[in-house]
Parts: sequence; structure tokens; C-alpha cells
Amino acid sequence: MAVPGVARLYGGRVPELRAMAKQISKAFRPGASEAQALARLCWQAGSREHRLIALFLLGGVKGMAPERRWEIGVTFLPDVADWETCDQLCHALLGQALAEDPAIMDEVERLARNENLWVRRAALVSTVLLRRARYEPDLSRGLEERALELCETLLEDEEHYIRKAVDWALREVIKRHPQMAYEWMMARACGAPGRVARSTLRSAVRKLPESDRAALLEMLG
Repeated sequence: MAVPGVARLYGGRVPELRAMAKQISKAFRPGASEAQALARLCWQAGSREHRLIALFLLGGVKGMAPERRWEIGVTFLPDVADWETCDQLCHALLGQALAEDPAIMDEVERLARNENLWVRRAALVSTVLLRRARYEPDLSRGLEERALELCETLLEDEEHYIRKAVDWALREVIKRHPQMAYEWMMARACGAPGRVARSTLRSAVRKLPESDRAALLEMLG
């Protein structure tokens, strides 16, 4: 498998790498600290496959404190140079930490202001993992509103992988809170969005109910 931005890879498929991580965990039955140490060694090896195995190992650790999960993810993040590793890191560490501790949204918002495009993408992709959260309705709604604020922050970002991440984050909010997402998108459409924002909104609109989709597309022109 060829992934743009990856310097070293062996062509291993993701299901195979997940299976290898499970086999390692089953064979050695590492505790949390041992799994973290082994994951760090894999990460430092540097290939795509080593790093994905590191993330799959960490993702399988039960009972890791969310702040610890976040800390490890932030430590790995500067080494990320492609969308695949970025997204898997969010699924195993950053986004999972957010799904377990809503206070981590403060840290997620800080990532969105970073100059590194993969750090900015990580902020958006982390909010996708709110689908795993089991928060009370009011808290859940507040987090979704903040996820939309992140989308607004990056709505005019011209980087391809940021535009795709904004689209993804918006579509996830639509699934969970369609009316909230529709009202937010309509407000953006009414505000004379730029070329990038208009394109992203037109892409995300596909997940809205048909009547809302038609109204929003008419506003976008």
C-alpha cells in the first residue's frame, strides 16, 4: 500500500498489522507499562508498519488514563507525516482520550492553531471519535458545538488534507446532531463563504436530509 508522505514502508495491509498487534499482546500479555514501552520501540523504528503496530498496541490497552493516552499521542504527533498515521493516532490515542474525558477538548482546540498541517488535521479527526463517547446530552451538545467551532476555524484552510478532515468532522456532527449541523452550515452559507469553504460545505451537505440539503445547496448557489 502506497501512502503519500510515507518514507519507509513494506506494504503491509492494515488488517494484517492489527492482527500482528493482537498476536503480540496475546503472546506476551504485556501490561499497560510494558505495552507502552514496546509501542515506543516500534514507533522509533520509523517505518509505516512499525508505527501502525505501535498505535494498534496502544489502542488495545484497557484502562489507560485518558490524560496518559493524550500525552503519548502528543509525543508521537511531531513525527507524523501522512494522513494514515495521523488518523490512526487519533483513533488509538488523541480521539479516544477525548471520548473518555471531555476536558481534553481544551487541548484539542489548541492543536487547531498549529502550523503543522498534520497537527491541525489531528484536531479535527479527534472530534470524530466523539461518536464513542457516552456523555450526558447537554455535555454532548456542548462538545459538538465546539467541534463545529473547530471546523469554522479551519473552514478556509487550503490544505487538501485539512479540507477533507473538515468535511469528515462535519459529516460526523450531521449524523449525531443533524439540526445543529444544518443551522451551522446554513449560517456559514449565508455569510458569503470563500471558494474553499463553499467547496467543503457542498461536499458535507450530502449527509443532510433531502429537504435541508436542497435548501443549503440553493443558498450556496
